[in-house]
Amino acid sequence: MAEDKFKLPRSSYEEICKIIKAYGHLTQPGSLDEVAKLCAINKVGISANNAFLANVEVIEGGQKKSPTQKGRELAQALEHELPNQIQESWARVVRENEFLVKMTAAVKIRGKMDSSALESHIAYSAGEAKSAQVMTGARAVVDILRAAGVVRENEGQLISTESGPPPVEATLQVPLEPVVTADQPTTLRISRAIAGDRGITLHIELRIDAKPSELDGLGEKIRQLVRELKKPEEHDGDNNS
Repeated sequence: MAEDKFKLPRSSYEEICKIIKAYGHLTQPGSLDEVAKLCAINKVGISANNAFLANVEVIEGGQKKSPTQKGRELAQALEHELPNQIQESWARVVRENEFLVKMTAAVKIRGKMDSSALESHIAYSAGEAKSAQVMTGARAVVDILRAAGVVRENEGQLISTESGPPPVEATLQVPLEPVVTADQPTTLRISRAIAGDRGITLHIELRIDAKPSELDGLGEKIRQLVRELKKPEEHDGDNNS
């Protein structure tokens, strides 16, 4: 199911960067005409991208707009062509936007995606009707994720550059040694919760059915399972290399 509608850019990554740099030159909130003069892009093109730039908190304001603090830092990094600062600034933009975080997670969950598949996923998830402008914007978002260093290309496929999931907590919702009075299967429920630093949570529930005659040694087996669930993924990095 598509997300609530998220306004994608309407221009290429390069043109979006020009608009951001133009906003970075403003010393006070400026109109579309003022920004257009600074970047040599017509005001219709600037207006079409303003919703996206506002959504990701690069610009702010009403009829006249100005860069936010992180928008100004990004504009300066782009203006001076500083690769490390550009990556850090875009990474902050991505990290602090829920939609961009989800698009990054989509690549990580799948292991790898080709660029066109990610573009289609972005357009669909944004809830926008497919059009040439929307797909141009989706490609721009892919380029932003690249610029932020959260995805990279490997053998023609995009992969996540993020490390594996953090250590998890496993909790038992019933005692390990249940008291059974009838020869009926007893269900043990074990939940595993993975909580990332970007607010993405995955719950995995295991159900174990055991008859009283099968309970001997089951407690220790479950404790071992819990210990395994608590271990960080040791081979996640190998799968992404």
